[in-house]
Amino acid sequence: MANSRKNKIAIALIWIGVLNIVVGFILGIMLGRENVGTYTDRYEQIWPLTFIYWISGFVSGMFFVGLSEIIEQLHKINLKLGKESENDELELLND
Repeated sequence: MANSRKNKIAIALIWIGVLNIVVGFILGIMLGRENVGTYTDRYEQIWPLTFIYWISGFVSGMFFVGLSEIIEQLHKINLKLGKESENDELELLND
């Protein structure tokens, strides 16, 4: 980013999206296993269930990344127009 001002909300949403993708991948590996042993603990990976976790984690993570890009683009437009407020508090206008 060429600007020194970065949008904190967009950065937080990117991290949430990346975390969501990583957690979806790990959960797919962990929860996609099933005990198939009769007398012993023997686990097999159930691939359709694993792929469901992976795909849902990826889609929901990319939703957050896309939302952060929308916020970042709106922030850049706001900076170009020069209408950024000096503080984040609401100002009351006296009549």
